[in-house]
Amino acid sequence: NKGNREPWVLGEALSVADLGIFASVTVFKCGILDFVDRNVLDAYPRIKGVYDSVSTLPKVVEWYKKHPIKMFD
Repeated sequence: NKGNREPWVLGEALSVADLGIFASVTVFKCGILDFVDRNVLDAYPRIKGVYDSVSTLPKVVEWYKKHPIKMFD
């Protein structure tokens, strides 16, 4: 959806596609992948926007307060 300004990939509502992107970006951001910069996807504003939108959902915030992401060095 190339000119899309919505925070979600498929339109006006959260979808499993958004959750998949969030989960994938989380893997990169935690630094678990050797030789891959944890901020590599920041160069892609749509992906970053979806990640940011999902990460601010109340249920997601609540989950990560109880289950913090383990960061790898």
